[in-house]
Amino acid sequence: MKKYILYTFALVLTGLTATAQIDRTKMPASGPTPEVNLGDADEFTLKNGLTVLVVNDTKLPSVTFSLNLNNPTALEGDKAGVQSLTGALLGKETMKTSKDDFAEQVDFLGARVNVSPNGGFGFCLSKYKEEVFSLFAEAALMPKFTQKELDFEKDQLLENIKNGESSAAAIAGNVRSALAYGLNHAAGEIVSEKTISNVTLADIEAFYKSRFNPSKGYMVFTGDITTKEAKKLLKKYMGDWEAGTTTMPAYPATSDVTSTEINFVDVPNAVQTELAIMNMVPLKMKDKDYHAALITNYIFGGGFGSYLNMNLREANGYTYGARSSIRTGRDYDATFMASTKVRNAVTDSAVVESLKEMKRIRTTTVDAETLKNAKAKYLGNFILESEDKAVVARRTINIKTNDLPADFYKNYIANINAVTQDDVQRIANKYFKIDQARIVLVGKGTDVIEGIENIMWDGKKIPVKYFDKDANPTKKPSTVAIPDGVNAKTVMDSYIKAIGGRAAAEKVQSLAFVGEAEMQGMKFQVESKNTAKNQSSMVLSMGGNALQKTVFNKTEGYTLARGQKTPNTPEQNKKAMESAVPFPELQGKDMTLEGIESVDGKNAYVLASGDTKSFYDMETGLKLKSTVTMSQGGQTMTMGTTYNDYKTVNSIMVPHTVAMAMGPQELKFVLTKVMVNEGVSDADFE
Repeated sequence: MKKYILYTFALVLTGLTATAQIDRTKMPASGPTPEVNLGDADEFTLKNGLTVLVVNDTKLPSVTFSLNLNNPTALEGDKAGVQSLTGALLGKETMKTSKDDFAEQVDFLGARVNVSPNGGFGFCLSKYKEEVFSLFAEAALMPKFTQKELDFEKDQLLENIKNGESSAAAIAGNVRSALAYGLNHAAGEIVSEKTISNVTLADIEAFYKSRFNPSKGYMVFTGDITTKEAKKLLKKYMGDWEAGTTTMPAYPATSDVTSTEINFVDVPNAVQTELAIMNMVPLKMKDKDYHAALITNYIFGGGFGSYLNMNLREANGYTYGARSSIRTGRDYDATFMASTKVRNAVTDSAVVESLKEMKRIRTTTVDAETLKNAKAKYLGNFILESEDKAVVARRTINIKTNDLPADFYKNYIANINAVTQDDVQRIANKYFKIDQARIVLVGKGTDVIEGIENIMWDGKKIPVKYFDKDANPTKKPSTVAIPDGVNAKTVMDSYIKAIGGRAAAEKVQSLAFVGEAEMQGMKFQVESKNTAKNQSSMVLSMGGNALQKTVFNKTEGYTLARGQKTPNTPEQNKKAMESAVPFPELQGKDMTLEGIESVDGKNAYVLASGDTKSFYDMETGLKLKSTVTMSQGGQTMTMGTTYNDYKTVNSIMVPHTVAMAMGPQELKFVLTKVMVNEGVSDADFE
């Protein structure tokens, strides 16, 4: 017992002595700068051109394999969404295994398998690596695309698009990219209901074949696997994969705006404003500016303690959080963007405060302590991520696909620590283009337009341009708020009441009119007929000779022009069905109240259904205008018809002046004859 007490006392005394030798008034010296070691990779190339890297790491009994086909960004055009749909179908059903059986096998092995048109990923316990890799190879090389699954995925995607139609966040995501890159750029095109409907099963198969090619790709194995085992798996399960490359599309050139401007999109139901300040950046991972750009962005808006977040969230309480990002490009320029969501009432103030912080980091040297802390926090996250095998695989591929030096990640921490205060200011002035910034705001126009049109910066107002939800230029929306209780149904009910009431409108079995117009010395005639049986016809004539005739007879129709008869497409028949009756509003069409716009000086409710819109006078309830947006020959155009001079005919109000837009010209028809429940027979629709 005595011996034990003496031993314990000796330990305590030793500890006290050691403690006494530490000078706690001095900061401990820093150790050497650590390195991130991705592991020595064995590299070899298959006959089909696929480069394979194997990083053996037996610390854990697991294996990760990652396939990157090194594809350029796809330009989808009028079939935008084909990539998303192809990805949704891949990895579900194969030529050998049904959808349910495939999912069950992956789950049973406790694995993860993902395949996309641009590669894939797999993770499993090392003892199941052959079974899981065989499933991955089967999903990648023997996919089964079925119409049933395509229809299901289309419905899911269309539902997401529909849900996003009134979402300011979803609209902002589309519009920001489209405005930065352009709608005809792979990075700017918008997936829509129309482009999704264009995608066929043959398109899915063709897209897969055009993208799933190995010759420029990389496969990385990390974990408890040897090079010999990897070669064996590849030979056994991917040995028949033939060589092939993906064509590089032609990307249009991008550029910044010539001077800072605000781009506004009106979303009447938005409860807050989606705010983004953005510009293009010609930055690549291999550039000398790369590491300094990461830290500069982290200080400005990349972390919780950033300039942007401390101002907008902590100091002013405008938002729950504000962030910025600076991206890198490979085939085309990337973007810098500062973004947040703010209360409508402070939208203008948030824009000004964001610009102030941009100016601050460009003109004021960052505090040394701030820079030091930013580096430490950024690197802390970087080092934690380095434990993830999937991250290790991605970084290994990054070195190859971005033409980086082999020691890029080995020297990563040292390069971050080497960033100076002068570097931060230099990078901010080079990449944060405060004088060529595009400020994209998506929100409720009635709440924010007045404020944003009066934003002053550097002694002058920032110009405001208006865009619709598809990033097309549009006119300034009305700033009149929709009254409480008003919706699409109440607007249609008001219209029916204004023209004579529901009882009178329901008695109208047919409506016909004849009108005359003159343009550039030429006289035109129009004869229009509609029935409650979903029949319609319109004949446009000049000098008694028919120029064009359109007919719809309950289920199908055609257009006759220049002696050629062209049957309607299914989509055209669908639209004709919706508008063939004299008063579609009686049927309670599926329309959405989009907002209020000015039509010839009158405030009008705007009801929308697909690519058609109708405008109703807020005061009288009468229809003032209708528009339809069409795409033809790669161009999108909107055709409009206005209605004026309403007069009563057989107890129903009918417009007696109808103006039709014909490109830049307008044909204004004055009705010379209006017939209700007369002058129409079934023969008119043959």
